[in-house]
Amino acid sequence: MALHLAQAGKNILILERGPFMPQEKLNWDTSAVFLDNRYHTKETWQDKDGKDLHPQQAYFVGGQTKVYGAAMFRMRAEDFGIIQHQGGISPAWPISYGDLESYYSRAEELFHVHGDLGIAPAVAGGYGSSFDPTEPFHSKKYPYPAFTNEPRMQAIEVDVRKLGVHTFPIPLGLKLNEADPLKSKCVRCDTCDGYPCLVHAKSDADINCIRQILHLPNVTLMTDSRVTRLVTNSAGTAVTSVEVIHSGSGKRNGMGAVPDDANAPPYSPKGYQATYSAGFFALCAGAVNSAVLLLASASTKHPTGLANSSDQVGRNFMYHQADALLAIGTKINGDSYTKTWGTNDFYLKDSDPDYPFPLGQVQPVGSFHFEMMKGDAPPMTPEFVLETMKHHAVPWWLTTEDLPDPENRVTLHNTTPLSAAYRRSSSRRHQWP
Repeated sequence: MALHLAQAGKNILILERGPFMPQEKLNWDTSAVFLDNRYHTKETWQDKDGKDLHPQQAYFVGGQTKVYGAAMFRMRAEDFGIIQHQGGISPAWPISYGDLESYYSRAEELFHVHGDLGIAPAVAGGYGSSFDPTEPFHSKKYPYPAFTNEPRMQAIEVDVRKLGVHTFPIPLGLKLNEADPLKSKCVRCDTCDGYPCLVHAKSDADINCIRQILHLPNVTLMTDSRVTRLVTNSAGTAVTSVEVIHSGSGKRNGMGAVPDDANAPPYSPKGYQATYSAGFFALCAGAVNSAVLLLASASTKHPTGLANSSDQVGRNFMYHQADALLAIGTKINGDSYTKTWGTNDFYLKDSDPDYPFPLGQVQPVGSFHFEMMKGDAPPMTPEFVLETMKHHAVPWWLTTEDLPDPENRVTLHNTTPLSAAYRRSSSRRHQWP
């Protein structure tokens, strides 16, 4: 959104809760990333029973895309309709896949997606896939070629296909140039899936969007700037300003500024509150924190939270139900990056007639190191045992979905208003055109 508005000439203020992701050797350190949670917030949430919950939230420019797996899937056309699951109905969307298809194509170009539809047969609207029967039509083919398999994953894919299972190249937002390695940003390392990218070869919202517009005079980015409240006009019919806590110190990004780790507006000292007015606002804080901010913006006109007259804000929260499965074999797995193919054969319906319901998707984990097993291994397991297992392991990622449940929700409970959680030593108001 910021990219397109900026290119359209609109004056934009981007308020980012965190800093820029530090570009450091620890980006590729497995212990730092997965055991120390170096790039996840240290804040504590609570579950429904009041027990502490430590969310894996990444508060940086680019957000969760800085540490995601870069798999750029389209939803299936069937996902937009009613789907019967064992546990209930997945209700239909008010729009169809066809309404979004052109935007998928634009996003795949923006994020340099590598994929392959195979000998793509012509279908209504464009191309189908000769690999994946569930793939919806594409008006355009993928802009970049799919990743090739390394030896171990190639052998496994051949064996899986012999079982009658359809496999397909996973669409990846990684800037790899296999035809000309000297021009490739991606080095196909073994520290990709779940890691920050040290060489900025992962397509994310920071590198592909925000840093493309920071040089424009109509764009200002304020980092370490947490929006705490949306303020409406007296009638409660429109948002007119936002309250912000600036927790960083340094210079303001924009108008040619070079990104660094300590950027904040020079006119708001550390810990100070400021208020910014504008004509239009876009709340893009993710599924949980967007709901939190709306609920925290309660007022006399909106006593249960902003835009919450339906009492649906924060409800029907859905989450990717995922688990990792580690397959151990006698053969050595020397592949560096393994997430090159997957299968959707069980996505819409199991092949077992006794269970005619969707199951989900199967794909490999992109990168795997023995440190990742420490949390699940028996106490006192020697590292050399885990190291040996790692060299004989193929990690798999199994994903299914929640059904919407109104009691699966985000709430504010026993907490003070966000804007009161900080010491107010100053308050300033600014108009943003």
